[in-house]
Amino acid sequence: MRKLECLENRKKELEKQKKELEELLKQNQRDLVNNKSDIAYAYNAFYINKRNKSFKLYERFPSIDSLEFYLSVISDRFPLYEYGIFNVKELAEIIKQLYQFKRNEEFEILTFGATENRGEPVYGGQTFSLKPYMFFMIGNAKSLQPFKKLNGQYLNSDKVYSSIYLYGKGKNLVNVEIDRDHRFPLGIECLTGSIFDEKGNINYSDDAGFLQDTFDGSIYKQIFAYNIRSNLNSFRNSKGIKDVLDFRVHPHDTFIAKVLISIAIYKKNNHIKELSEEDYDHIFKELFGQRVDIIGEAKKDIPERILYVKKQDCPKNI
Repeated sequence: MRKLECLENRKKELEKQKKELEELLKQNQRDLVNNKSDIAYAYNAFYINKRNKSFKLYERFPSIDSLEFYLSVISDRFPLYEYGIFNVKELAEIIKQLYQFKRNEEFEILTFGATENRGEPVYGGQTFSLKPYMFFMIGNAKSLQPFKKLNGQYLNSDKVYSSIYLYGKGKNLVNVEIDRDHRFPLGIECLTGSIFDEKGNINYSDDAGFLQDTFDGSIYKQIFAYNIRSNLNSFRNSKGIKDVLDFRVHPHDTFIAKVLISIAIYKKNNHIKELSEEDYDHIFKELFGQRVDIIGEAKKDIPERILYVKKQDCPKNI
């Protein structure tokens, strides 16, 4: 009888301990959520609280773990997303100049486009559509060597596009894809020779004459990724501040991300939408002690017209 009473008392004691542990676990979970939220808001505050109106290069940023908390608690967009819009031609020139100063060698901007051939099943058959892309690729002689033959052309080739997508990345190489927006034209012309060509725009065709269309390239580029989580999931072996950008940056080239984010902070603090010649002078003097004519150099480096190349005339290997 006494043994039964002892067992019942032990059972009650264990049930009490179980409830206490369950409550402790719930409290720990609440603390974890609160801590996660605190870290997320601290990440946001890091950028919002930077108020220096002069350009300053920021070298250190909060951890990627804190960025992931920010993305899950506050927003899918980077805190400086509103200030991430750049003139895309000037953006390419900025990257080129940063490379040249850092690596002390000549870099170049290649301008080219390519077509992706998309197939979809329809009613038991197959239909295809062409999706156009335009790029500014910035690199040195070695990194650009496989792509030099594409410069100044729009290549109507899915194979060329696939090669760019697969191999257009690495150290000393940044490939900036041009966004689409008919309201703010890029100002580069490509004509196919068709009567349906739109002057001043980038035109492309399926070469059989069944499809004729125009790529509405935009002069503006949002430098911050629309989906940062996707970047972080894709680059698991080398996650870092570079992954907030909308284009691939090699881990050894992370200085490019640091400068561009610092410029976005400068834009925020001075309520600037579009950088001027004076802004570029100030930024590059602070960075390297000398003036750089970003606007003028971009005009020299980026053509106003590119050549349309039919599929059968595209290079076989790049």
